[in-house]
Amino acid sequence: MRVHERSGLALAAVSAVGFGLSGSLGKALTDAGWSASGAVFVRLGGGAVILLGILAFVRPGVVAAIRVDGGALAVYGLLAAAGVQVTFFNALVYVPVTIALLLQYLGSILVIAWVWVVRGQPPGRRTVLGAAVALTGLALVVQVWNGGGLRWEGIVWGLASAVCQAAYFLVADRPGSQTPLLVLAGVGMTIGTVAVGLLGIAGVLRVVIDTSATGVTLGGVDIGWPVAATLLVVVSSVIPYLAGAAAIARIGATRGSLVGLLEVVTSAVASWLLLGQVPTAPEVLGGALILTGVAFSNTARPVSVAEPESGAR
Repeated sequence: MRVHERSGLALAAVSAVGFGLSGSLGKALTDAGWSASGAVFVRLGGGAVILLGILAFVRPGVVAAIRVDGGALAVYGLLAAAGVQVTFFNALVYVPVTIALLLQYLGSILVIAWVWVVRGQPPGRRTVLGAAVALTGLALVVQVWNGGGLRWEGIVWGLASAVCQAAYFLVADRPGSQTPLLVLAGVGMTIGTVAVGLLGIAGVLRVVIDTSATGVTLGGVDIGWPVAATLLVVVSSVIPYLAGAAAIARIGATRGSLVGLLEVVTSAVASWLLLGQVPTAPEVLGGALILTGVAFSNTARPVSVAEPESGAR
């Protein structure tokens, strides 16, 4: 394996681990009195400030990107930045961290459906098999045989997060897009921050940032909200986005997304060690099936769509 590929895989792993820690950090803040949207606002806002500072030096074409790709950037900011995080952090209020993340990962299956219906690219057999395996895993995770072993609110928020994650993939992987991933992340976070702030002012979202909060506990230790918020911004936002963008440039989006499944493993280990959340046997089996299904879907080759004959419409 070439050095270029090894560095790409390492960067993808760093990105996945960083993102995987976000659930435990966010849960610690919400348990201490912050609202889910408050944690999102701090994460987005802090990340936006840092990324925009970097863009000011290395991406002089940001204004041009906004002018050319403004609509897609707005959708990315509202759904892929703000939407994903607001729905995910609200899911954490009702269900364990790993379960919320597994529900979010079903966004990959929604992407398959969108590409099939809207872009006219039908999935291959391997993709269909992967989707079926993932949905079977979902049934185990939510324990449908006993009317749902999890809070329905958490399931709804988690599935809403899957919809927003699907928007992330679709916007980032648009045919012919020229907007660099770093610009997409920086501008998207800025738009997401503004959106969450305005919705908080309007009373649509409950944005509570309690600077007097105590009991921000991880692993039995009260680390305090400033440390937790800083880790949430830097370790679970800025570093993963930068590492992920660099990884995709080296190994491509498909391989990068597969390494990204390490995020779920990291999330499970972190929530166990730091929050004491131990998954049940059906949740473990269901999670394994969801990850297997997503991996199958991501490695499948798309079925080519027949080109129209010359002159046909």
